[in-house]
Parts: sequence; C-alpha cells; structure tokens
Amino acid sequence: MNATHRICAAALTLCLGAALAGTAVADTLTGDLDHSSSEFVATHLTISSVHGTIPVKSWSATTGAGDIPTSVTATLDAQGLDTKSADRDHDLHGADWFDVTKYPTITFKSTSVVPGQNGAFKLIGDLTIHGVTKPVTLDGKVVGSIVDGHGHRHVGYTATTTIDRRDFGLTWGHTTPAGVYIVGNDVTITINAEGIVTN
Repeated sequence: MNATHRICAAALTLCLGAALAGTAVADTLTGDLDHSSSEFVATHLTISSVHGTIPVKSWSATTGAGDIPTSVTATLDAQGLDTKSADRDHDLHGADWFDVTKYPTITFKSTSVVPGQNGAFKLIGDLTIHGVTKPVTLDGKVVGSIVDGHGHRHVGYTATTTIDRRDFGLTWGHTTPAGVYIVGNDVTITINAEGIVTN
C-alpha cells in the first residue's frame, strides 16, 4: 500500500468512526419520582433566603451519547408547593401568587439541548407557570449512571436556572415602609432528577 492509499484508508476509518459515534442508540428515561425533586430559593427583605419544594409529578427524557438528554418533558405539582410555613404556603397557593386551583401544575418542555464538556449541557425549553409560558435555559449536568440490583439502569441529573417571577405573572410586590421588597423578584430553581432506562 502506497502513501496515498494509506492516507485514504486512514481518512475512511476516521469517517466511519465518526458515523458510528453519531448513530449511538438513544435511550428513553422515565422519571423515578421517589428520587426526583424540585427546589426553589427566593430572597426575603434582601437579607435572607426562603427555600421551598414543588413535587415532581412526572418527567421523561430521551438521551444520546454520554447520557446527555436530547429532549425532556416534566410536570410539577404546584398544589404541593411547600416552604414549611403554613401561613406562607396558604398565601403562595392563593390568587395573589400561584393560584393553584386555577393553575395546578407547572410544566417544562425542551426545545433544544446544547452538549458541553464532562457531562454538562444547556437545556433550553418552554417553562409554564401560572398559565404563562416563557423560554428558559437550565445549566444541566449528568451526575452519573448505575445498574440496580434488578438490572435496571438509572441515570441522575442536576439542572438549575434563575427566573424573574414577574415574567410569569407573579407580580405581588409589597414593600416595607422604607421601600424594601418583601420578596425578591429573582427565583433560583434547582432540579435533581433520577430516571430509569425503559427501552
């Protein structure tokens, strides 16, 4: 084999390898709801943070190379919102805030995913809160995967984003006599999700 043939053979090998990598079989994940959670943090009087949880009702995903998702859908139970304060939760469930009787769920549906390095990715999609849908970008990461004692493969993820609650119609804006907002406008949402491969 002369030099030209060796170069052509090497190029063919590289192209074939790239093609095989690009046709990796996708997995379908169904959310393990007992091990998936959604948390949020907002500021109080600009000097402290209030933490809360919203139960994950369902989520699913398809994945590609390295378990990075290619599509994600999720539904959260707004009626189950909990900040460990009965009075505050009553207010948050009411018409001034989430109005959970009218809007009982929060939903997310991805529109694109941008893979990064070392399992990181940008998850871009439409978030619907309080009947309002806005695009958001979550910074995600593949935490890892493992096979359980029954032979089922589990994959773990974490993802976070910060939204301005006013963009979703959550505009309650009372202030102290000095003009300090009682509740901050920026809310950080963190998702910890575990899914089971079902295909």
